[in-house]
Amino acid sequence: MAQKLTPREKNLLLGCVGVLVFMGFAILANEFMQRRSTALQKISALQVQKSENDTWMADRAFWEKRRAWLIEKMPVTESLGRAQGQLLEDLQNQALEYGIISEQPTLPPLAAPNENYREVTVSMRLRGDQITVLRWLSTMQSPEKFQAIRLLDLEMDTRSREKTPQVVCNLTVARWFKPETGL
Repeated sequence: MAQKLTPREKNLLLGCVGVLVFMGFAILANEFMQRRSTALQKISALQVQKSENDTWMADRAFWEKRRAWLIEKMPVTESLGRAQGQLLEDLQNQALEYGIISEQPTLPPLAAPNENYREVTVSMRLRGDQITVLRWLSTMQSPEKFQAIRLLDLEMDTRSREKTPQVVCNLTVARWFKPETGL
């Protein structure tokens, strides 16, 4: 037969049940706070994303105009290898016109296909008069040429015995063409 609990045992039982209820409530509260924190972070990230999207939508006409310009003006090439060789030849001819010595031309591997453009790059080392090299470099980039300087490392040539300052320039130039599937 079951004996009756003494008042002290009843108090201990109530205390144990109270601690268990309190711990259960603490675990549930902790879980709730973690989920709430995660939800608030997600909400703030979505608000930032919405703000960015609203900005893009407000500029939509501007970007559509640029897209139309790209479709109309971006050059086309059948062979990226041939285009890369043409870019190297153009750069070497331009350097010669400016009196800049071109050394160590390299044709890096072609870039992986991209849905928005196809790219060819050429790397070369140049030596020449500082002012002339800088003047030539300033003509390299332009939206109309679809050409940009990817890497530029310009150092003073301390071994040169010329009266005017000479520079050594490591240069990588990229040119972009329409993708095969169109824009």
